[in-house]
Amino acid sequence: MLLTSAGTAGAEVSAADALELRREQSEVGIACARRAGGVFAGTSALHLVMLVPTELPAVLPSALLLVISAAIQLSSRRAGPSGARAVIAGLVLGVVALAAFLGPGVPDGDRTVLSCVTMLASMALPAPLLAIGSSARLLGAAVLGGVPALALGTAATWGSGRALFVGLSVVVCWVIAVLGARWLASSVERAHAGTARLRTAHAAERRSSESEAQRRREARLMHDTILATLTLVAHRGEGVSAATLRSQAEADLALLRRLDRADLDPAPRDCAEASRASGADASTAASVLAEVGRRAEALGVEVRWHAGTAAPGASPLGGASLEALAGAAGESLENVRRHSGATTAHVTLDEGPDSVRVTVSDAGRGFDPAAVPGARLGLAQSVVGRIEAVGGTVRIFSAVGAGTTVLLSVPR
Repeated sequence: MLLTSAGTAGAEVSAADALELRREQSEVGIACARRAGGVFAGTSALHLVMLVPTELPAVLPSALLLVISAAIQLSSRRAGPSGARAVIAGLVLGVVALAAFLGPGVPDGDRTVLSCVTMLASMALPAPLLAIGSSARLLGAAVLGGVPALALGTAATWGSGRALFVGLSVVVCWVIAVLGARWLASSVERAHAGTARLRTAHAAERRSSESEAQRRREARLMHDTILATLTLVAHRGEGVSAATLRSQAEADLALLRRLDRADLDPAPRDCAEASRASGADASTAASVLAEVGRRAEALGVEVRWHAGTAAPGASPLGGASLEALAGAAGESLENVRRHSGATTAHVTLDEGPDSVRVTVSDAGRGFDPAAVPGARLGLAQSVVGRIEAVGGTVRIFSAVGAGTTVLLSVPR
């Protein structure tokens, strides 16, 4: 297994992140060591093919060991204990193959043997160092493995007169392997630290988005309840009974207390909650919208219901979509009362297999939708913002003197 020092970046992450970092470094290091060791062992064996046939029997044991070493390392596809065992097996077979070159009859002066021994001792054998990332263990492993490789490599090529060259090659390549192992471990560490920073940034962005969504929800809630009640008070409650106005004021006071405790639930006059209180089935859009209509009628708007399409067996509308639909429909009826000049509103509920649509229309004075300021909470947030927040759509048809129709659609 790969053991690494976490470094500065690792000190900034939790223990779980540090464990994950070590696991990733282990997987990458073992995979690189296995592939490098297998490729160099196989290439070393290929050098021996160029020997004359009479000399092949003497190097056949080394060639077979190198082929087996390459096959074991390259055939393994796992980076855990199985991959580590493949690296160790390849190293042991490589050392035995190198020692076999000291046997009788090996043409140690042949350039082919010289090339094979040089590649084996200086490239194939140091490959397992890539699986070690700890500085202390890495240096110790390099010394324990490099000294035997240097001794066997120079002894196997002593008769060629190039033993000094082979020894220098072994030393240089083992040093390069040590540096490569440290670079590999550091690269994984930097990548892990970068991933951690991205996760932190993503979490911060998500919190910011959630805070903004919560702020908009609170603004819509304030507009639909407290501001609406204050508007009635400002107009001396014209068309509204004193009992209704008192009930609204009490509910708004409860809302303010909730906001003060930073424990914002759905609105105190949330339609689903009101439906449950009245005994209606809050799981259906019809029952919730019926409560919306009753509230509008209590404020002086006559609501006329029209039968729309139904979808038997369709899945119930989700809680977020139901809340958004009820809130937007309620605000549309409130706009009829406050702005249209009409006393009657027509509401149609159409339930499809994939969506639910509510149409609110009146024959009042109408308006130009393009002329409504974007900062107006009633239309932009309490209607359009609510529906679009759950993936729905809003279409508004109106003209001055021609009444208004609002089409709300939310997905199931």
